[in-house]
Amino acid sequence: MKSLLILKDLDHKFFMTSFVLKKFLEITQNTWKRALKEKRLIDNPSESELKRIVEKQPEIKKTRYGNLCTKSEPTSRAERFTKNSIDHSFGKEEIEFLKECERTLSQERLISIDRAVGKKEEGKIVRLTLPLRFAHIAYGGGKLFLRSQKKTKNPDYEIIFFFNENFEKNKMKPFSEKDITIRIAILPSYKVIKIVKNSSYIAEFKKGIFCAEDWTVKEKGEGIFLHTSCREDYLKMADGQYKVIRSLIVALTGNGKSTLTSKIIAKKEREISWIIQDDGGKVLKDGSFKGYEGGGFYIKVEKVSPSDNREIYYGLHYKESFCENIKVNEKGEFDFFSLKQTPNARAIIPRNILLHASPHIEVPKIDNFFLIARNPLLPAVAKLNLEQATALMTLGQSMETEAGDPTQAGKMRNVFFYDPFVVGKKAFHANIFYEIFKNQPWVNFYLLNTGEIGEGKKFLDISVKKTTKILDAILRQKVKKWKKSPTGFEVPEEIKGINSIFFHPERLYSKSEFEKKQKKLNQVRKECIEKIGERLHPKIKNIFG
Repeated sequence: MKSLLILKDLDHKFFMTSFVLKKFLEITQNTWKRALKEKRLIDNPSESELKRIVEKQPEIKKTRYGNLCTKSEPTSRAERFTKNSIDHSFGKEEIEFLKECERTLSQERLISIDRAVGKKEEGKIVRLTLPLRFAHIAYGGGKLFLRSQKKTKNPDYEIIFFFNENFEKNKMKPFSEKDITIRIAILPSYKVIKIVKNSSYIAEFKKGIFCAEDWTVKEKGEGIFLHTSCREDYLKMADGQYKVIRSLIVALTGNGKSTLTSKIIAKKEREISWIIQDDGGKVLKDGSFKGYEGGGFYIKVEKVSPSDNREIYYGLHYKESFCENIKVNEKGEFDFFSLKQTPNARAIIPRNILLHASPHIEVPKIDNFFLIARNPLLPAVAKLNLEQATALMTLGQSMETEAGDPTQAGKMRNVFFYDPFVVGKKAFHANIFYEIFKNQPWVNFYLLNTGEIGEGKKFLDISVKKTTKILDAILRQKVKKWKKSPTGFEVPEEIKGINSIFFHPERLYSKSEFEKKQKKLNQVRKECIEKIGERLHPKIKNIFG
């Protein structure tokens, strides 16, 4: 009898979710068509037209350089308020949410833009629809992706923003108490609809696309989506030969991915360094990488300076760049070091402004895979095998920042695959990653610690300059000898210009203290991996004992 009741409950939940998904599609289409019919819709405005609309918004400041800066509400992603229809059952709550969305937007003038997801030739389109009040999302977010050249009545993905009377009230509330709702409906046809209530944060637009791709790429058997950047360098190697080296860099938001991706390593004649992508792409089964953002880069910029990141710093000062949550003083000048507004300062910099932005957003193969983490027990760099790399991706262990959950900033956090918006079974996701790279034996895996080693009086900061020197040495294939470390990984015997202490955090503790801390860390790692489930490949599951 109990089993029968469970089956009935499951049938009811399945029926309810299917019904709600149909409602998502119906209301999304009706909202757009009704606004068009009633002449309340500004359909695919030009960039200059969008800028004129945005300039009139109350939150907008114009800098002395001619670019615009907005303050979002909230100032970060809203993961805790987000649910998708694969991992959660949708029901009455979502029906009421849809009714509120339809009712609210029926009274607003709307803007709608269509953008290409990846290369225009691939033909995949996302449509963004939002009220005039949120025009800055269309202006800034629209710069990230190429304008779609074809008209469509049925875009692959649709993302809708709306707000109610609580939007203004949210500004005075702690993050956890804000009235925000985000739902992602994934339809059987691979169409994905994301609806966002009471957030004007631009990243909710692009993360909607990434979440959609995460699911469809897996389900279609194409490969795997990764929260990764990609760079391509043509450099003189240690043996004097020139080679093209392509690298992926994976990290939790705000841990140094953009900084390292945008660094120009090329210094010698004939050398060149390119940014391929800054924040997301798919690795296909053949080992190739395809990015999505053909228009620009969405980059974290607090404390940016010409000494640490010249390319990004100057890119920010072009009038075509759009800024989010950066303090602008009464003279119209940036204050990158003021964290009073938020430490999560952002900028959208068009690709044509950064001189080393590649004309391409894809590469045919990958040579290096870098994972960034922050933990005082980790060396500044370590070499990994595929099983270790997959296990660490599964853990996603690093430092939380203001870009994720502001209430947890500075604390250690596990984020599966460094991506809080992965959809579906985690073991399945990790196994896909493992199988793809098992067939790419030439790929080298590395762990980079961009934080510090040691604690208390023996604390040592790993600066951007040190990490850049390490990256330079690895890309030029200058690090020939690696040795086993008490951390369980391999560390370099030496890297010119880097004190070897940065490869040996164990030297900053007594032997017994380090062994105790390392044992505890490995136990935490093991327990986290066990939660992924029995279907995780045994070579990954047992990597930490």
